[in-house]
Amino acid sequence: MKTISQKPYRLAKELSQLFVLDSQIDTVLSASMYYLNDFMESERTSIFVYQPWNQELTVFSSLDLKKHEISIPKSSGVSGWVYDNLKPAIVDNVYEDSRFYSKIDEMTGFHTTNMICTPIIDRNDRCLGTLQSLNKWGPFTSDDLEVMDLAAHMVAISIGNSERYNEITNTTAFQKKIINRFVGTANNSNPTYSIW
Repeated sequence: MKTISQKPYRLAKELSQLFVLDSQIDTVLSASMYYLNDFMESERTSIFVYQPWNQELTVFSSLDLKKHEISIPKSSGVSGWVYDNLKPAIVDNVYEDSRFYSKIDEMTGFHTTNMICTPIIDRNDRCLGTLQSLNKWGPFTSDDLEVMDLAAHMVAISIGNSERYNEITNTTAFQKKIINRFVGTANNSNPTYSIW
């Protein structure tokens, strides 16, 4: 009988507490990277998001890189391959894999040995970017991939909620502005007129 790992369920519990609708997306994703890095037992965990205006994948959240500090061409590296193919990848020795984009190690001074990467796909089947974890103290496994897929799904939900929350708050602010203009115009043009 196969034993079911409790790791994904523990991670889901931790992350779900972070994904509150009105939380700042940067704060949520930064905290998520901390938890995921701990669960993966790796050195670095990052989110790369696709930027359509320059066709690049850009660091959006990471434990050690600043937002937008690193960008790579959308089809470069393991992240680019994962983004283009919408399939996860486990790479045991990155310098032996032709997809690996070593320029990031050169830019940061970090030395990547192994990695796991999965696409971040939203509810409309649109790939938003990739989630990757680097340098696990042992090989990445299929259980790790299950954890990464779960985290990527939750990150996609969080990004989607943030977009919808911003739309709602911007729409509400716009509606208030229109109503205030209408009420002000109505009150100025006909002092006895009331819209209520």
